[in-house]
Amino acid sequence: MQRKYGLKDEICEKGYRGKPLTDEQREENRKKSSIRSRVEHVFGFMEGAMHGLTVRTIGMARAATCIFLKCLTYNMFRYEQFVRNGIR
Repeated sequence: MQRKYGLKDEICEKGYRGKPLTDEQREENRKKSSIRSRVEHVFGFMEGAMHGLTVRTIGMARAATCIFLKCLTYNMFRYEQFVRNGIR
């Protein structure tokens, strides 16, 4: 399926006892983890500080609005951090 759609495996490799990772696998893991950590920090913040990502509404319009507001809140929080730390 991956070849058919041109997808690439983005799961980190794992070493086992007696079979450590090669240097090439370590380098690939480093590239994958830099992207993964950036994405997971966003979801981690939303789960922790915003009490989860579960949306309990009836209707797609209300659910979309709720998700939009959570994302907007996260972006405003990040903007405030940038301003406070002098990053623009």
